[in-house]
Amino acid sequence: MKYLKELGVMAAAATEAGQELLSQNIEVIEHKSKNDLLTKNDIETENRIIAKIKTEFPDINIVSEENNPNAKLEGLTVVIDPIDGTCNYAAGLDLYGVQMALFDGDTCVAALMYFPTSGDMYTAIKGEGAFKNGQRIRVNRSIAPESGILLISDYYSNIEIPMDAQFNLVKSLQDKFLKTRHFGAACVDFAMMANSNAQMYITYYHKIWDIAPGLLIATEAGCSYSMVDGSDFEYGKPGLIVCAYPQ
Repeated sequence: MKYLKELGVMAAAATEAGQELLSQNIEVIEHKSKNDLLTKNDIETENRIIAKIKTEFPDINIVSEENNPNAKLEGLTVVIDPIDGTCNYAAGLDLYGVQMALFDGDTCVAALMYFPTSGDMYTAIKGEGAFKNGQRIRVNRSIAPESGILLISDYYSNIEIPMDAQFNLVKSLQDKFLKTRHFGAACVDFAMMANSNAQMYITYYHKIWDIAPGLLIATEAGCSYSMVDGSDFEYGKPGLIVCAYPQ
């Protein structure tokens, strides 16, 4: 199967790095922004992952949150988020993960999300389905919204979608669902969508390392998606809706 070797190396790197996180002391270095943190653990985890991948694939391109955020998608590219949910991790919460996506040109062709505290590994190869710990997972579309969960990512004041519009979208949808939940990590939200633990996800995260891994996995599990205005999705644009039902 195409991309299986690359995905296997990525999964081994994520597992090794994720297990290292469990034994490390958390060391906050700085605020990357008003609402985000950088830890020494982020940097060390990313370096460990890159070193392992480069050992197997010396010429592969890397886009990564801490070391290579401005690198371009060229040829085969591994996109790395060493700790998705850093603020949760720094607060001692289990709501974080290690995630990666493999691009061939500008197409996401494989992805993984690894959760160190549970040991759960989600993987997908484009066109081949989504898997949790090696078992195929599929979205359960029989759960009606009124019995389901609406997930919401962090809100942002520095994107082109005004805060009032972000709030109003949730306000317009909230009454259609049983409950809303806000976990603060894209990997957690996408895993819940792929597992049918939630039925809709609104996210304003827009960095490629936040979105690409989970979006492929959720899509391969059967989710649909679009931008909040109904237009086609584009990496780098905020305002994505992922849904357990066809849109």
